Amino acid sequence: MLENKRTVNKRSLYGQVATTLGERIVDGYYQQGVNLPQEAKIMAEFDISRTALREAFKLLSAKGLIESKPKTGTKVAEQKYWNLFDPDVLNWCFASAQSNKVLQDLFQLRQSIEPTAAQLAAYNATEQQITAIESAYLKMETAEYGTPQTLLSDVEFHQAVLAASGNILIESFGTMLAEALYRSFDITTNQAEENWLAALPLHKAVLVNIQNRDSAAAQAAMLHLLDTTNKSIKNAN
Repeated sequence: MLENKRTVNKRSLYGQVATTLGERIVDGYYQQGVNLPQEAKIMAEFDISRTALREAFKLLSAKGLIESKPKTGTKVAEQKYWNLFDPDVLNWCFASAQSNKVLQDLFQLRQSIEPTAAQLAAYNATEQQITAIESAYLKMETAEYGTPQTLLSDVEFHQAVLAASGNILIESFGTMLAEALYRSFDITTNQAEENWLAALPLHKAVLVNIQNRDSAAAQAAMLHLLDTTNKSIKNAN
């Protein structure tokens, strides 16, 4: 089950401020390398205390979005320092004007890792790990389109393949990628039910080839799945 790893509590005042400032940063309202407005101005805008603002800044700093230095103030960090796999940052990015760019970058990252993971899984997966991949696929088959289970089972499938690779770094990548996968599936899956249905046999091909211990075919099947999904998204846009 995908855990909610968001660290911003929107019910707290400083959490609400951190969310608004974070959204503005990733959307380019506050430009990279440029100082944020003076603390007094932000405090007045949100009607918050300096203590609450400092707490909001701590959250954003921990996510790599801002940096504070004595005498120079607080400025927006360069994007290369942002923790883009942080669930909050990721959600802010997907809600911003750069959503399509983030989605495409994620696909490119997946295309460089997941086919290799499928190939390794055909070599290295234990019977228990193969059963986990199969279980996730069966959940995909029985999931009612448009429900959370549609997305969760898809994430579970890809995480199971990554875990079955036998490579601890790839498995760790799968854990880190869970929120990114969920958000991307939320965007892509909800575009058309026919795309979801068309993707099921492509997932099954990955499963079957891993079960058959055919590493080359498993790699090709995963690459085909990702390429087909990517083309569907581009056509829809």
